[in-house]
Amino acid sequence: MRRLLLLLILGFSLAACGNDSSTPAPAPTPARVQVAGIWTLSETRTGITGGECLQGSLDSTIGMTGTDTINITQAGPALTAVTTAQANGVSCNWTGTADTDRFVLNLTSCQNNANQFNIRCTNGALRDLRIASAVITATINNTNGNYTGTKAEIYNVTNAGTVTQVGTMTSNENVLMTK
Repeated sequence: MRRLLLLLILGFSLAACGNDSSTPAPAPTPARVQVAGIWTLSETRTGITGGECLQGSLDSTIGMTGTDTINITQAGPALTAVTTAQANGVSCNWTGTADTDRFVLNLTSCQNNANQFNIRCTNGALRDLRIASAVITATINNTNGNYTGTKAEIYNVTNAGTVTQVGTMTSNENVLMTK
């Protein structure tokens, strides 16, 4: 009898040591930055590369700051935004994604007057700049809730008054986004 009791206790002890078939709790989803709302976006040009015969012609704009209003709508990680330049009212549309400490916006379209026409090269030729793409990448500053980052714009350089492309130009800016 003692032996049977000992075997039963041993059997229950071993069964209790089996695999735990319960599923572990999923890891919590990290919180995404919440950027919905109306912000002020300050852009300070840091450099220009390319530009065909415009190369060097626009260097005087390096260090200049422009200001846009940016209205961002957010649904989870998905972002849509509209920027409006305070200087001339040009508006552009953007889509992107929010992450845990940053967001990225990619240009989808701009009003036609976002392009710049009849810019004189140092050799006297005239060129137009037509926006081809742009991306804004910004990271939250946890001490004040502002965002800092970069913006890169790529323009097609065309002969003035035509769509004949003769080069590309990249404009880089540092950005600061505040409420």
